[in-house]
Amino acid sequence: MCCKMSSVQYAQQDQSIPKSSNPDNIPAITIGQSLDVQGLDMTTDNVGNDNAGKKLQRKSWFSKKVGNVQDNVHGFFREYSGRIRLGVYVIMLMSYFVYFGYCMYHRFGDEGSIVLIVITVFLLWKLVFKILDSRGIDVGLPKSFTSFIVSKHGKRLRTAVRHLAYIAAFVAIATYLAVDVFSRHRTSLQSTLGLLVLVLLCFVFSADPSLVNWHPVFWSFAIQFALAFFTLKTKFGRDVFDWLGDLVETLLGFSDDGSTLIIGKDFQKWGLALSTSGVVIFTNAFLTLMNHWGVVEFLILKLGGFLSFCLETGPVESVVASANIFISMAEAPLVVRPYLPSVTKSEIHTIMTCGFASISGGLLGLFIILGAPAKSLLTASVISAPAALGISKLLYPETETVCLKSQKNIRMVDKTQKRNGLTAFSDGALVGVNICVAAWSIMLVFVSMVSLLDALVGWFGDRAGVDDLSFTMICSYVLSPLAYAMGVEFSDCRKVGELIGIKLFSTPVVGYQQLGFIIKNRKNLEVYKSSYNDSLWSWQGDDIFLSATNITLKGGVLTERSEVIATYAMCGYSAFTAIGITLGVLIPICPTRKDDILELIFRAFIAGNVASFATGAIAGVLYISD
Repeated sequence: MCCKMSSVQYAQQDQSIPKSSNPDNIPAITIGQSLDVQGLDMTTDNVGNDNAGKKLQRKSWFSKKVGNVQDNVHGFFREYSGRIRLGVYVIMLMSYFVYFGYCMYHRFGDEGSIVLIVITVFLLWKLVFKILDSRGIDVGLPKSFTSFIVSKHGKRLRTAVRHLAYIAAFVAIATYLAVDVFSRHRTSLQSTLGLLVLVLLCFVFSADPSLVNWHPVFWSFAIQFALAFFTLKTKFGRDVFDWLGDLVETLLGFSDDGSTLIIGKDFQKWGLALSTSGVVIFTNAFLTLMNHWGVVEFLILKLGGFLSFCLETGPVESVVASANIFISMAEAPLVVRPYLPSVTKSEIHTIMTCGFASISGGLLGLFIILGAPAKSLLTASVISAPAALGISKLLYPETETVCLKSQKNIRMVDKTQKRNGLTAFSDGALVGVNICVAAWSIMLVFVSMVSLLDALVGWFGDRAGVDDLSFTMICSYVLSPLAYAMGVEFSDCRKVGELIGIKLFSTPVVGYQQLGFIIKNRKNLEVYKSSYNDSLWSWQGDDIFLSATNITLKGGVLTERSEVIATYAMCGYSAFTAIGITLGVLIPICPTRKDDILELIFRAFIAGNVASFATGAIAGVLYISD
């Protein structure tokens, strides 16, 4: 029978809805509301039924008995739910420690045992802090110590320690460079001079050079140097980041199973979008799950606190700097959204700079799949955080008083939001889909635009009798001095300058894709040289022709040193498209600071690029080719 509306009920319903806001007299339904169907008559037998929605009564003897048992069980669990939950947690914890003890007994000393120990220590750390927090126990520093630190004598002691730390760090870095680097590798001196030139230019063009606080600037580069030294010059550091690189590549490889199921076994031949989307979606879902469990929050807040302590920067900007290592430039400001209306202009500048100077975990996985060296990319993504803070405070120093009292207890995970791990993992996958669509759309139009610019510049060059002129060629010449300043070998400067130009005017995705092709070319050339006579290949413009196999390596090759510097220098989403992303995120979540954001956006964009170039120069100082 057809559906119809009771005339009485329709009239009653119509009176409660303003006709001006709903001209069709249809009840409005929003997300999260339930549909009121009392006025809808689905059959002729239930017209005017006032019992709709009432709970059914237990009528039979059997249903009443089952109901009594059911009510008793529910009452028992409601009364003792806390104890039952505690008992389950204790059993799970004891079971884990039994497993942990057996694993240590069965196989101790290898890589897996170290990983298991780290996981166990982290779990114990979280458990202890959760127990202490639930009991209201303060785990901070003793009040007597904090009182001494802020006292007059404490300030004198801190000043003395600070000056000694300056001297010790400067002497250690200068001695190492003079004795172990410059005396044997003159190319490192090239990178050092380039880094000093970048710092000098930032000081000259600073918004207020007279107010530059050199403490965060000096220690940002000192931390960068220490981390790069640990990664590039120590065996333990190389082993750690090699292991992390292999671990990330293994983790990314699990996405291949899902891509094979959805797209097919040959999904890697279906173009860039289909071959890499699985990596982005899976990585973003995995990071969302880790954030739900508190792992990402723990790392971000601890690293942010460390940067704030060392550089004396504000907690908000320091947390954003560390957050950009793991999450995207569109998500990191959301972590500190409540604090944005009250932060200073310098802090807003730093928040935007950190977004431009870093990449998210999802994009890091994508760049590795495209061919970027995993070890170099991991190191660059970490040391870009202090670089962004230092360069930002140099180009736009703090001119106001930071309100530290309002920047306490920063949290990423909303404790009031009720969702489980499966929901978080699914939400992360959906966000990953949006990232893929946005990335491939932007990449498509900007690659097309670069091709259009190449054609236009080529046409104008042809009118003047200049052959093979293109937009990318102009970028390679204009940006080659910058590449040389970072320590790139002279023969590779044009190619690295072209890569930086591609990254600036399209996206880092395109830049790393081109770099991946060049790295692959170098490896193919090395295999070719080992199989054939070293003279059976030649340069043809920017390409290499292998005469024995009749293969052309498009784009040529770079030295390993130039590849590493380019990897570090491009590790930041500081393309012109990122300006629109930043404005589209910050202005809606903090409209009261719109004027400040628009005023500082281009200066922050330049600062983000300079921070990436400074990171490339640091790599040039310490990286020595085998």
